[in-house]
Amino acid sequence: MASPSQHYFQSQRLRLSYWSWGAVGDPGDETSPPLIFVHGTRDHSRSWDRIANEFTADHTVVAYDLRGHGDSQWVMGGHYGITEHVVDLVALIDVLGGRATVVAHSLGGLVATLTAGLFPDHFEKLVAIEGAGERIHRRPLATPKALREWAVRTRGYDSNRPREYDSIEAGAARMREVNAQLSPGLAHHLATHGMRQLDEKYVWKFDHWMGSSAPVEIRDEEARVIWGDVSCPVLLIMGAESYERGQHLPRHVSRFPDAQSVVVPDAGHWVHHDQPHAVVEAIKHFL
Repeated sequence: MASPSQHYFQSQRLRLSYWSWGAVGDPGDETSPPLIFVHGTRDHSRSWDRIANEFTADHTVVAYDLRGHGDSQWVMGGHYGITEHVVDLVALIDVLGGRATVVAHSLGGLVATLTAGLFPDHFEKLVAIEGAGERIHRRPLATPKALREWAVRTRGYDSNRPREYDSIEAGAARMREVNAQLSPGLAHHLATHGMRQLDEKYVWKFDHWMGSSAPVEIRDEEARVIWGDVSCPVLLIMGAESYERGQHLPRHVSRFPDAQSVVVPDAGHWVHHDQPHAVVEAIKHFL
């Protein structure tokens, strides 16, 4: 596989990291339009390596680390809300010329679909892998009880400490405990780029505050209005063994004016790791 080069961009005073496969050319270069990959919660941009390499012939391929993940800066004195992630994605698309095709997983998929509704002129096409936002309908209203619970939960992050591991290999083993379909080689690759050394131990790069968000966030009924403004074609990819499969899929598809779906057999939530060839073929056919 080709090795990517690392770059940085600014968003809301944060220095965010992204990797490119091939040179990042002139933003107006129509012969190599930008294709952006967006990872999910507790993940990082280099998890896309073997997928990204499949698209370098026709695109400027970029994968970035969400704020608080990978090599991007952590938020201090703030939260990791969906709207902040939206601002970051728009900033990156502008860096790359103002319009892009986006492939995004899980949290990244939710961010990308909402961004596409809020800034439809920034998107050529959109692929959301397990990321159509099924979980946001459970977000509470800003009642006194909900706000108290939010304050207590937020204060609890001060006492959180990252889990420590003796080695990269131990982190890779932990990843295979979570997803048994990961090969030893892929798990080691993900752990190598997803961990950093802290004294004599290793910890994950993501901020242990990354689950924090503002007390009031976008809810499902509000997101539906935003999704209705997505003007680009959308492909929804789900794993047949995922927690979002089955009865949720027709509802996901109906949320977008122009959407189609693919269910990948023998795959869970990390569809692109469980069945990478099927995901690549689905994306290429869609593009």
